[in-house]
Amino acid sequence: MSTALLLVQLGSPANLDVDDIETYLHQFLGDWHTIGKKSLFWKLLLKFVILPKGKFSSYDKYLQMFNSNDFKEMPLVTYSEEFLTALRRKFVASDALEQHKVEDYVTIRLAYQYGCTPSISETLKQLEKDGVDTVHMLPLYPQRSGVTTQAAIDNVLDCARKIKFKGKILSATGFCQNEAWAREVAKTISEQIEEEDTLLVSFHSIQSWRVENASDPYRSDCEQSFKSICQSLAEIAGDKFSGEAHLVYQSKYKPGKLPSGKWLGPSLAETLQQLGEQNKPVVVVSPVFTADNLETIYEIDDEVSQIYYSAGGPRLKRIPCLNANPDWITAFVEEILPALKFA
Repeated sequence: MSTALLLVQLGSPANLDVDDIETYLHQFLGDWHTIGKKSLFWKLLLKFVILPKGKFSSYDKYLQMFNSNDFKEMPLVTYSEEFLTALRRKFVASDALEQHKVEDYVTIRLAYQYGCTPSISETLKQLEKDGVDTVHMLPLYPQRSGVTTQAAIDNVLDCARKIKFKGKILSATGFCQNEAWAREVAKTISEQIEEEDTLLVSFHSIQSWRVENASDPYRSDCEQSFKSICQSLAEIAGDKFSGEAHLVYQSKYKPGKLPSGKWLGPSLAETLQQLGEQNKPVVVVSPVFTADNLETIYEIDDEVSQIYYSAGGPRLKRIPCLNANPDWITAFVEEILPALKFA
């Protein structure tokens, strides 16, 4: 049996280009998983109303992010590719496979759901060409949700049907339950947090009805992630950090952009407003992402930080995502992969 590991990441515009941004937004927002239901009206609204204007406002955000950070390509792509490269090296250089009972994969590939390449279809075609008959597919989202992990699984299975992929596809999801993941997030926080800081652990918001009516595990995974990260941080940082920690949600879509209704809260922006008014220094981490992107870099560094500083806040630090952190790579290979159940 020839088995490959397929890592699936959200995706990104291929380049800093209005047309590429429109393609990404059309694929992402046009996926029914994003809004939670299949709707012809939404597709028409997206194509003829939202994207014609939205692609330019999104371009402005990406442009500001590029200029502020001197990026040469989309950061999610950079960090995801660095993670893949480091992961492959770890497999080759260590005895982790035998010692930790990790599958002896013939190859490790990365594919993106939306926008950039390699796409899922392209990757599956190449795997079949290479003689792979079994694929272990892992979405690179720590928490489970119909918006993320289930969307990735459905995307892969849909692509496999369309190209008539002959191999077997097994999937695993939700590695936030593994204490190694929480420990690595906590380690990155401990390196920058100060005793008097208030810690905000920020997750991407979704519509409340998903968790209330559709039994989506996302909120419970976020709450467990928050608890595990705080426990690990207490063990690692000790007396270095004695401040408050709060679970918050970010990136709530503005009315009119997606079907309205109640979204998971409390809001990162509103919480920062309050902490700014209280003159409290803040550290923000977004463990819902494994690689930094527009919603961590631009949204926190530029958008919500302005709210915080305008309210009188003294200092705000953003903790980078795990990206290709060497300790994270080691934990991923030696502790997370062996614990996953592909089915």
